[in-house]
Amino acid sequence: MEHEKVKLPKRLYDALQDYGLPENGNESWPVGTISGLYDQWREEESSVLGTFIDENADNQWLLIDAVRYGYEAEPEQLYYVLLVKGDDESFLNVFRGNGRTQVDNRSEDNYWETKLTMPKIEAIDPRYKAFAVPVEEVEADD
Repeated sequence: MEHEKVKLPKRLYDALQDYGLPENGNESWPVGTISGLYDQWREEESSVLGTFIDENADNQWLLIDAVRYGYEAEPEQLYYVLLVKGDDESFLNVFRGNGRTQVDNRSEDNYWETKLTMPKIEAIDPRYKAFAVPVEEVEADD
């Protein structure tokens, strides 16, 4: 029986990558892997892993399934930065080449991107976070 890879939050995916857990699952000694992850969690006071599994049985089973069947990062939520509500020409555009920004419509092409992750928005300017609208909300209004 073929199982799909477990989708994990990006931060947990990155933490498991840092730990060295292969993405393809089928660990040869899963008990040792889980034990090692548990030891790491106990050593680090505020680890991503600890936050994910602490007192949450569903997430613990999800981690076990990730070790067993493999894992991948959940797609990150994408946002438009809409500076003036109702104005189709007030979306933040980021030049793919050098990160320069301009305000225009939300059309993307080989040069400009308008669908951004929250970390990218915050890296440009944390104040833009207040204007971030999930892509699905904007496109549902079309």
